Amino acid sequence: MNRTRQPKSVSALLNKSGLQHDVTVIMALNSLLQSHLKQHNIPGCRIGSLQNGSLLIEIPDATWMMRLKFMRAELLTLLRQRVPSLLRLKIKVNPALSSTHKMQHNPPKKDIKRAAKMPADVAESFLALAEDAEPGLQKALRSLADYSKK
Repeated sequence: MNRTRQPKSVSALLNKSGLQHDVTVIMALNSLLQSHLKQHNIPGCRIGSLQNGSLLIEIPDATWMMRLKFMRAELLTLLRQRVPSLLRLKIKVNPALSSTHKMQHNPPKKDIKRAAKMPADVAESFLALAEDAEPGLQKALRSLADYSKK
């Protein structure tokens, strides 16, 4: 059998379809969006897709949706500086983002070790401070000193 078409390289196919250009535009828009939302303390958002002049912004939960809707005109103006053909913004909740965002930004909590007993010299210091203190503070300092005896 004779081949009628020669195989094409992946880079040639990507250049022809425009996917490579779209990815670079989306990445640039995403970094611009992240820097702007960081100023407003809105975490975990990202650009979902860019199709026919419509940009989809994905957010981790619905609590930020109203805030982004109020900022829609501001965001559209900001993002149009990069892509002038941008017509509208769509905002969509993507719960999968909240789990990945929490895993990235919340390190595992360490167990707090409590002291077994308060040293005697610390208890004596509390009692010495309590002598010249006002009644409310005096009561609290004596209570702390009594803790060392337990």
